[in-house]
Order: sequence, then C-alpha cells, then structure tokens
Amino acid sequence: MKVMQAGEHDMAIDVLCDVCGMSTRDGEGEPHYGTMHASWGKGSAHCGQEYDLHLCERCFFSQVAEMKRARWLAVMFDQEGDAILGDDAYGRIRTPSSDGGCENT
Repeated sequence: MKVMQAGEHDMAIDVLCDVCGMSTRDGEGEPHYGTMHASWGKGSAHCGQEYDLHLCERCFFSQVAEMKRARWLAVMFDQEGDAILGDDAYGRIRTPSSDGGCENT
C-alpha cells in the first residue's frame, strides 16, 4: 500500500507491505518492494476488477515459494516435478549484471 502525502502533486512517502504491513524502506530510506498485479477482463468471473499489491522482499519471496510449491504439487509425480523444485529462477525475467551488482536504470 502506498502511503501518500497530499499536496499539489500527491507523492508516495512510503510503501507498506500488503502482507505484513511493514515499511519497505531500507536503511537509507529507499523503498524496495515487489508488486503483484491483476487486471481481469471480459469473460472473467472478476471482470472489471483490478488489483495492485505491494510486498516487501521477505513476503514477496515467501509468496513466490508458495506459488512454486503449488505448481510442484500439481506435477510432483511427473518428470517436471523435480525440475520445478530445483528452479531457482522460477518467475524471474531478469538477472543482475555479470559483476553481481544491480544496475540502476
């Protein structure tokens, strides 16, 4: 959940985790969070509903682990079952640069 400061231009002053309720700010005051977003369209049981959840790093990766586990449970006796558990990049679409650091863009 974004905590906004009212004014001429509304500004987010903090982002609270929608799971644990804690601030996502690090020691330097910078917010670090992941989002889970859904926008349900025509034909969906939730047509017209939109969701945007903010998660701290701990809660985000806890949710990723739970989704990975749910996927594994569905195929645990198939060949791909073990591969899912060993997939450390489950859901990841980008990795850090080769020097191990994060690039600010």
